[in-house]
Parts: sequence; C-alpha cells; structure tokens
Amino acid sequence: MRSKVAKDIQEETPEEVRIFVRQYTDIVIRINQILQAKGYTQKDLAEKMKKKPSEINKWLKGNHNLTLMTLAKLEAELGEPIIHISNERLQKKPRKKIA
Repeated sequence: MRSKVAKDIQEETPEEVRIFVRQYTDIVIRINQILQAKGYTQKDLAEKMKKKPSEINKWLKGNHNLTLMTLAKLEAELGEPIIHISNERLQKKPRKKIA
C-alpha cells in the first residue's frame, strides 16, 4: 500500500504532468527496446546522429524535452517507429472542443 505522502503528492500532481511522465517513459522504453534489438549502444546512436553521447543520455534519462523533430530524427536513424497511434484511437470522437 502506498504511503499517505505518496498518495498526497500524486493527488496534487496536475493531470498533464502525469500524462507527460507516462508518455515520456513510454518513449524512452521504446527507444531502449529498439537500441537493444539492434545491438546499439547510446554511443552508437550518438555517432549515427552526429550528437554527443551526453546529449543522447539526457534524452534517455528524461533531462531533455524531446521535440517532434528529434523523435522524427530518431525514427529515421533507428529505422523503427517510436510513437504509434492506432487507427482506432484516431477514429474516436474528440472528448470536447477547446474554446
């Protein structure tokens, strides 16, 4: 069972922060899965992308806000999709319009 402090922190955390953390974690896990499947290290990826290994490490430790362009470059270099949105999700009606 979670401690009261942990529960209080979770309840105080804005929903967008929880979503961000979940999505960022999913992305990092996916990138690491691809690296492992291809037998690449972070250093190998850095060399392929002409980046410093420390920058790749920041991306994969959550110390950098990945842009869509960075994700596109990663997908292009790794040759694998990182983010997948199913057609089913795209066909659902939006929850509500933002004014």
